[in-house]
Amino acid sequence: MIFSSKEKNLKKVLKDGKALILAFDHAVEHGPQEYEGVDLSPQRIGKIAYEGKVDGLIVHIGVAKIVKKLYPKVPLIIKLTARNELLDSRIQLQEIVTKVKEAKNVGAVGVAYTIYFGSDFENQMIRTFSEIKEEANKYKMPIFGFAYPRSNKFKSKYDPIAVRYAARVGAEIGFDVVKTYYTGDKESFSKVVKDCFVPILVAGGPKIEEEREFIKIVEDVMSVGAAGIAVGRNVWERNDEEALKILEDLRRIIHK
Repeated sequence: MIFSSKEKNLKKVLKDGKALILAFDHAVEHGPQEYEGVDLSPQRIGKIAYEGKVDGLIVHIGVAKIVKKLYPKVPLIIKLTARNELLDSRIQLQEIVTKVKEAKNVGAVGVAYTIYFGSDFENQMIRTFSEIKEEANKYKMPIFGFAYPRSNKFKSKYDPIAVRYAARVGAEIGFDVVKTYYTGDKESFSKVVKDCFVPILVAGGPKIEEEREFIKIVEDVMSVGAAGIAVGRNVWERNDEEALKILEDLRRIIHK
């Protein structure tokens, strides 16, 4: 079988069709004050990613440049968009902060892009995505799309109908891989997976103190066909030893 350059880059992350990805865009999205006492240095995150043998690391370009020098073998997925909590919470909009070419130049194997489906700014994010998609195709970079519902028609962003809808739209408009929320139970999430015809990754979500509880969620999403998980706080908010242990456990589940 002959793969395109874009497919080859995707296979650097989803080697067997599955992936354990470490996510670290949180200091932009939520601010360092949310993680008081946690070492948020790029050096530490790169070390955890490398020693934890993750399949990919989602970071912004500033972190990526440091990690690439220290741990060049860690597959980097550069986040192209951002918003921060200094904004009015009603402004559910992610703007471009990095171009695909810059991500390519730093050695990334893929790029990440967020759309808040259902938000008042959805049309702006989709319009910008059409331009990013063209650039990503030019540079043979797979797009890891964050399909996050933000519709006032639903009480929760985890609503199974909203998540299922957002994931499907992401696949339809050209996300190569969809990252979205867990709906809270296997039955409803199986419908999300079934209707999303590209690989789907589950966002790790807020830190769950009880490790076994988090592991159970991963087991459940994998059992209904998810391609893997993009986990952040449930790894790097723990001490280094615990972080590597949970990555080992997750790797065993995802790549069994």
